[in-house]
Amino acid sequence: MIGGGVTGAGVARDLSLRGLSVLLLEKGDWGAGTTGGSSWMIHGGPRYLEFDWDTTRLSTQDAGYIVSIARNLVYRVVFIIPVLPHDKNNIERMETAMEVYDRFQPLKKAHPHRRLTAEEARQAEPGLTPDVIGAVTMEEWGVDPHRLVYANVEDAVAHGARALNHTEVVDLVRDGGKVIGVRYRAADGAMSEARARVVVNATGPWSPRTSRLAGLKVDLRPAKGIHIVYPHRISNFSISAESVDGRDLLMVSHAGFTLLGTTDDDYYGDLDSVDVLEDEVDYLLQAFERVFPSIRDYRPVRATAAVRPTLFKWRRYEDELSRRYQVIDHATEGVEGFVTIAGGKLSMYRLMAEQTSDAVCRKLGHQAPCTTATSPLPGNESEMEPAAELARRCGIPALAAVKLQSRHGTRAEKVLDGGRAGRLVCRCEPITEAELAYSTRHEQVRSLADAFRRVGLAAGPCAGAACVMRAAEVIGTELGWSASQRFASAREFVRGAWLGRAPVLGHAGWAQEELAQGAMRGLFN
Repeated sequence: MIGGGVTGAGVARDLSLRGLSVLLLEKGDWGAGTTGGSSWMIHGGPRYLEFDWDTTRLSTQDAGYIVSIARNLVYRVVFIIPVLPHDKNNIERMETAMEVYDRFQPLKKAHPHRRLTAEEARQAEPGLTPDVIGAVTMEEWGVDPHRLVYANVEDAVAHGARALNHTEVVDLVRDGGKVIGVRYRAADGAMSEARARVVVNATGPWSPRTSRLAGLKVDLRPAKGIHIVYPHRISNFSISAESVDGRDLLMVSHAGFTLLGTTDDDYYGDLDSVDVLEDEVDYLLQAFERVFPSIRDYRPVRATAAVRPTLFKWRRYEDELSRRYQVIDHATEGVEGFVTIAGGKLSMYRLMAEQTSDAVCRKLGHQAPCTTATSPLPGNESEMEPAAELARRCGIPALAAVKLQSRHGTRAEKVLDGGRAGRLVCRCEPITEAELAYSTRHEQVRSLADAFRRVGLAAGPCAGAACVMRAAEVIGTELGWSASQRFASAREFVRGAWLGRAPVLGHAGWAQEELAQGAMRGLFN
C-alpha cells in the first residue's frame, strides 16, 4: 500500500481484516496531505444533488457506517443556510433542495431540516446580517480526520499489518510488465525493498506521479482548497455563504475552533508546496462578510491548503466536478500487479477502501468478506463512561478528559497510564504530558508536527507559543533527543507553522507576531 491518507489507511485496514499481509507506506505523516486539509466533516454534500445525485447517496450511506464504527470521533454539526435578497436560490428553492436531501439524512443518522423565518434565524445566530429574509437548517457530522486516519492505521496494525510513516516510495520493482514490489527510503535515509503480489496506489493527488513509476498515465484534475482557521467558535451554528462568483462556501463551527472555506481552484503547482495566497483569504472573507458582517473582527490563527484528487473532466467549473472515484486495475493496460484508487471524498473513504480491497482480493483469488462497515474502530468496542467521571478519577480537567476521549474513546484511561496523568502541556488546548508521551511511544510521533496531527498540539489560541518548548521536552525525553535537538525541533515547528500564519495576519497580528518571534528567538538563543 502506497499512501497514508484516509483511503490508503482504510484499504490497509480492510485487507488486514480479511487476513491478508499488508505493508502501508506514507512519505510524510498519517493524514498530513489531502485528508488533513479537509473541512473536518463526513457529509453527503447537498450541492452534488444538482449534478451528481449518486455521490450524495453513496456519501450519506457511507457516512452512516463511519458514524457507527467511530462514535468517539464524530459529533453533530448544525448549519444555518441564510437566504438574502437577490440570492440565486430563494427560500422556496432552498427548502425544496433540503426536502430532497432529507430523504438521504436517515442513512447517516442525521435529523431533517427546518425552515426558519428571518427573526428565528437571527435569534438562533445573532451574528447574521439584518438583511437575511429566511433560512433553512441542515445537519452534518464533524470528525477529526487525522485521528480517523490513525484509527484505521492502528486497527490495521492490530490485525497484522506493518505501517511506516516518513517512508517514501522512490521506485517500483518490476519483472517485465509486472509490478512485484516497491523500493522505499526510511526516515533515517536507509533504502529498502519489499516484494508484493499486488501494489496499491492510494496517493490521492500524487496518483499520477506514482503511476508514472510504472509507465502509466492516470488523469486527474487537481483542485486546490484553502481554509482559514480560528482557534475558537465564532458563531453558534455553522453557516453557508455564497461567494462573489456564486460558489457555495462554509463556515464550520467545530468543538473548539472554526473553519472558513473552501476555495476550489484548478492547481498546476508543486503538490509538496501548496501556498495560501492573500487574495484567496480575501475571497473567503468577502463572501462571509455579506452574511456574517463581523467576520473581520475575529483574528484567525492560521490558514491551511490542500489539493483534492478530482477525476479529470474537461470544461466543467472546478466546484462542479464530480466527487466520484475510480478503482483502476492496470492489468488492462498491460501492467499486472498494480491497482490505483483515484478521486472520491472523505465521507466515502470506507466504501472506496472496500471496493479497492475487493479488486485486490479478486486478483489474489482470496475470498473473504468486507467487515469494515460493522467492525468498530479502536476505542469504540464498548460504551464510554462520562468524561466527568474519567476526569475525577484521573485528576485531570474535565475538558482535557473530553478531548482525550474524543481521540482515544474507551482507551482513554490506558493513555493516562492508570490515572497518572501528569501536567498539562498547554492550557488553551488541554493535552496532558501523559498523552503526548503515549503518542510518541505508541502512535509513531517523531516530530512536533506529528504531535499536532495526533493530539492537537499547538492547535489552540497560543499556536504553540505557550507549549512548543514543553512539548519538545516531553517528546525528546521519549525519543532520546539532546538539548540541541529539542531546540531544533521547536525551531523547525515554528518555521513550518509560519507558512500558514503569514497569509492571515493583519496589522495587529504582525505586531503581536514580532513580539512572539522575539520571545522565541530569546528561548532558542
